[in-house]
Amino acid sequence: MPGLLNAPAPASSPPPTAAMAAGRGGIWSSKRDVITFDQLQKFWSELPFQARQELLRIDKQTLFEQARRNLYCSRCNGLLLEGFSQIVMYGKSLQQEGAGVHLSDRAGSASRALSDSESDDAQDPLVHPWGGLAATRDGILTLVDYFINARSLKALQNVFDSARAREHERELLYPDACGGGGRGWISQGMTNYGRGHGTRDTCALHTARLSCDTLVDFWSALGEETRTLLLRMKEEDFIERLMYRFDSKRFCRDCRRNVIREFKELKELKRMRRELRCTSWFCVADAAFQYEVSEDMVQADWHQSFTDTVGTYHHFEWAIGTAEGKSDILEFEDVGMNGKVQASGLDLGGLSSCFITLRAWKLDGRCTELSVKAHALKGKPCVHRRLMIGDGFVTITKGESIRSFFEHAEEAEEEDDDAMDKDGNELDGDGARPQKHAKSPELAREFLLDAATVIFKEQVEKAFREGTARQNAHSIFVSLALKLLEIVFILLAKKSSQLRSRLNFLKKKKMKNVKKKREERGGEQKSERKSLEEKRRQRKGKWGREKY
Repeated sequence: MPGLLNAPAPASSPPPTAAMAAGRGGIWSSKRDVITFDQLQKFWSELPFQARQELLRIDKQTLFEQARRNLYCSRCNGLLLEGFSQIVMYGKSLQQEGAGVHLSDRAGSASRALSDSESDDAQDPLVHPWGGLAATRDGILTLVDYFINARSLKALQNVFDSARAREHERELLYPDACGGGGRGWISQGMTNYGRGHGTRDTCALHTARLSCDTLVDFWSALGEETRTLLLRMKEEDFIERLMYRFDSKRFCRDCRRNVIREFKELKELKRMRRELRCTSWFCVADAAFQYEVSEDMVQADWHQSFTDTVGTYHHFEWAIGTAEGKSDILEFEDVGMNGKVQASGLDLGGLSSCFITLRAWKLDGRCTELSVKAHALKGKPCVHRRLMIGDGFVTITKGESIRSFFEHAEEAEEEDDDAMDKDGNELDGDGARPQKHAKSPELAREFLLDAATVIFKEQVEKAFREGTARQNAHSIFVSLALKLLEIVFILLAKKSSQLRSRLNFLKKKKMKNVKKKREERGGEQKSERKSLEEKRRQRKGKWGREKY
């Protein structure tokens, strides 16, 4: 039993917390006073079931005193508390399900209702959800009845060895997290919306920057429903995080107003159920009429914008240019009363923007002129194709792939880092990347999409951290509780062995004293007999002399 037989033992029998503080490697580190497996087996086999139940018990206070001694951060400590509540609820749920299993009348019993499959799982601590741990009705931690009832100590050994294996695996998975044996895990980290915002001391599990590979692997393991939820957020929460992005960028009032205006326009598109026809080449944000622009083709559709044309309008003209009102790409063309037109074979790939101008000539000779702009994306994603706002929620799509989504967010975060020095001040020199603001609608839309990508990436990171922190805390909870139970068992077994040795010593000493007293009493009796015989001889001699 490696864990039981290779650990330090104090001279007396202190409480488990004191024993834990005495040594990290186990219970007895020295060679002397080592209790053997046979002694443990003898101690275990002589204990009745009720005594075993009373022996293998850890209360909540003892467990969390030890947790505080290990300096777990506040978040991990909160998850440990949550774990205690969960195991208590787990036991109660099994009791309520309860088909065909006896529940002890004792208030502290850990007997629970188990189905056949659950009973099989309970016999393997690696499969059992709590490593063989159970909670009594009064909130005391113990072991499931299978291990308490076991005749052989090997079943108990299996539980404690499995706990050590679980702890070793946890340390490999989360080397910088709480529970790492006193290493310097404390770091400053985010609590809400990003690095440096609302910092406090937490372990690295809650603050470490995550790589794209880590996030992609995490995403691949999620179900479709969970993925959808992670790319969806309440509108008020999104706005709150957007305000934080404004502060980190030190946006002026005008830039903030531009971004909020684009946000509201996206929301209005959802309300009006209008869909813009943005392509991978050009963003078409204006709403005067519908249009679509690619690298070699332009479509325009204004029939919904001019519904009352009969008896009002004479004809329509349209043109394409590099500036508003210009026709240097396509000259004005009379299309009659057509409400939809298309021009192909154009070369628009090198443009930063183009404008479509529509002239609606009325019968009285007056003209209504409308102009819409198409902004070249230059390989960047379009906010209208990625971000949807409506019904109180903000939703983002992952785009080409989830990896490109996370990489886009990383690039936006790096721009934040490059624009700020180590003290958080905005850089003005030539060596810094120029700070992007939102002075135009195009820049406002670009910032809005960048901010949304970062915000939703942080939401995925938060889900990953919460999941791994819960796994880490669960392993800590199981390993720590079982380690304390092991200490209780060992200390009482050693105390029992010492008591037995003491009793044997006293018994031998008593027998020796009895033998000595018997020998002394026998010597006294022999001396008395010798004295009586001497007196008889003396009397006999005296009578003989008197006769003569």
